[in-house]
Amino acid sequence: MNISSLFTYIPQTRLSLEEIIAYRGGSQAEARTFRQLFGFQQAATLAAEESAGKCFHSLLQQTGASLNEEEKIDAVILVQGLPAHSSRQNVNLAQLRQQLGCIAADAMLITLNQQNCATLFWGLLMAERILATGKHQCVALLAGDTLADFDLAERYVPGCTLIGDAFVCALLKPGGGQLRVSGIHCFHHPEFWQGLDGSREDIKHFYRSHDSLIAQALRQFPDPLRKDAWLLPHNINRLSWQTWLRQPDNLHQHVATDLICQTGHCYATDPLLLLKRYSPQDTGRPALLLSVGLGGWVGCAAITSDAIQEPFHVQ
Repeated sequence: MNISSLFTYIPQTRLSLEEIIAYRGGSQAEARTFRQLFGFQQAATLAAEESAGKCFHSLLQQTGASLNEEEKIDAVILVQGLPAHSSRQNVNLAQLRQQLGCIAADAMLITLNQQNCATLFWGLLMAERILATGKHQCVALLAGDTLADFDLAERYVPGCTLIGDAFVCALLKPGGGQLRVSGIHCFHHPEFWQGLDGSREDIKHFYRSHDSLIAQALRQFPDPLRKDAWLLPHNINRLSWQTWLRQPDNLHQHVATDLICQTGHCYATDPLLLLKRYSPQDTGRPALLLSVGLGGWVGCAAITSDAIQEPFHVQ
């Protein structure tokens, strides 16, 4: 399976860390400590006139312009890590299909919202299986969430992360290409089922297990691939990745964390946002996408380029 085109949208509007923490009754000292430890400075958010539906409409228009003359999108998969009920988070896929000529009138419409940032990989796996049937040739994978309709306090998880808004549309086709997707793996560890609703001890237990969950995912790939690849992970926070990189086996791993301070943790979209910056044809290296969701959901996939001679076998 290949990502034929990848379009992303990060809103220009920003909420400062200080503004969000002050809204919760926190002090400037708390904001300063959080920024120094975890690397966050601001969170991207939709402007008043924007919505997830409008963002996806625009991304699908751009995707449609990249299609060959006779091609149509014949399946659309919507991935949302936050199945929150709000007017700007809601996306009407049937309406988008009706409005956009690039989507076939009988295109399959699927929504996945498992309430965690690793849902992206269930979407990738579903797209791979749909394409493998031979009945579909162009699958549009939409991913993105917004908390713009919610209380500012919802964006801040003390000792953990800062949540931002962002959206992507990846057009997936069978075969290889510049962004070949393979080795898609999805795991669930039900002992962490409480997620954000868990107690402080539950959440601490999850983060103590964060490195072992990453290790489980990366073991799915051969060592030469893992060691050479850029790791494009969820932007949970800078400290988590700094801690992980201190381990002897990880000292030389390339980890992209430069979006953390700019956008916040944008749930299901983080790995694809980073792929836009760290694609194999630009870096000369393969990439490994990774998310570890708070409810114990883990996903990973390899991105390689047929234009680069790579001696790796992806499982």
